[in-house]
Amino acid sequence: MGDLKSGFEEVDGVRLGYLIIKGKQMFALSQVFTDLLKNIPRTTVHKRMDHLKVKKHHCDLEELRKLKAINSIAFHAAKCTLISREDVEALYTSCKTERVLRTKRRKISRALSTADLRPELAATDPFSGFWKENKLWLGLNDS
Repeated sequence: MGDLKSGFEEVDGVRLGYLIIKGKQMFALSQVFTDLLKNIPRTTVHKRMDHLKVKKHHCDLEELRKLKAINSIAFHAAKCTLISREDVEALYTSCKTERVLRTKRRKISRALSTADLRPELAATDPFSGFWKENKLWLGLNDS
C-alpha cells in the first residue's frame, strides 16, 4: 500500500480523491457519481460514458484498500471502478452542457407546441365554416 500515490483534487468545489496508476490520475467512479454528478440521473451519466467511450479500470485489493483509507469510497465497498482525470473532465462537461441544452429544448418545444395548438383549436370550431374574410355568412345566397 506504500507504493500507491494518492491525493485530492478539487473539481467544481467538490474534493475528489485519486490514485496514481501507471502515471495517470484515476478517480473512483462511485465518488464521481455521488459527489460531482449527484443531481444528474445515473442513466444519463452511463449514456454519456458510452458515448465518450470512457475507459474503466477495475481496482485490485491494494487499490481498494487505499481508496478506503483516503475516504474516496465507502468502507464496506467490495469492489471499485476508476476512471482517468481526462474522462472525468469530459464526462462532467458533457453532462452539464447536455443538461442545459435539454432545458432550452424543452422551452422551445413548449413554445412551438402552444403555437401549433392554436390552428387546431380554430379548425375544431363548429362555426368556423361560416366565417369568410372576417364576415359572417348569414345565408346561402349573396343577398
